[in-house]
This record gives sequence, structure tokens and C-alpha cells, in this order.
Amino acid sequence: MLDTAGSQYDLATNPLTIFWLIKTTPEWLQLPPQGEGGRFAFGKTVLNPILARHPGARMAFFDSEAFTADCTDVMVWTVTDLEHYNGVVNDLRETKFWSSYFTIEKIIPAIENEYAKHYKADVLGAA
Repeated sequence: MLDTAGSQYDLATNPLTIFWLIKTTPEWLQLPPQGEGGRFAFGKTVLNPILARHPGARMAFFDSEAFTADCTDVMVWTVTDLEHYNGVVNDLRETKFWSSYFTIEKIIPAIENEYAKHYKADVLGAA
């Protein structure tokens, strides 16, 4: 087995970033934003417990519907543990998040500054 400790492939020291381009569905938009059974309640009662069970996969949520027709939102995952990321995906697939409330349009995994680390070069844009 390849030892990746300390390398650009060591997720503990160099997390994997995964971008999900997603679209809301009419079913999601029919939910009221606030109140019991609403969008924020779904996040609090369904999404937050899933994220809490898998701390090696942290998520940030960005609204993009005002700027592109490709997606309505972007979820940015910071992954330090692939088992946790896989757990999040499997758990989300068991909820209405997956395909009922949102469609996953594209998943883009990326390693920050991998090119520079590979060539042992300075990172572009670094101060």
C-alpha cells in the first residue's frame, strides 16, 4: 500500500475539495422556508444530524441561482476522511434531499494546488 502521509494525497493534511452543482426541484420550492415541515426545518432535522455523524466531510452551501442557469446552488465539501464522505452520500440518498428536493447536476472533486505540490513549485496567487 502506498504511504501518502504528509503528501498532497494525505487527506488529513491536504483535504479533498468536492464541488456539487445542484438544482432545486419544484417539490423543494413548494415547501415554506420557515416553520414545521419547511426548508430550514428539513436542514435542521435531517441534514444536520447526517453531517454531525460524518465530521470528516464538512459542507458549505452557496446560492447561485441569481448568477447561472447551470445550477441553483453549490455545495462545497471539505473531505478529510473518504469513509465519512461516502457515509454522507449514502445517508443523503436515503432522504428526500436526493432527487426529490434536489438533483445533483455535477460532482467535481479537486485537490487544492496539486499541480504546484506535484512539481514542488510555488503556489500561484500566494502572498
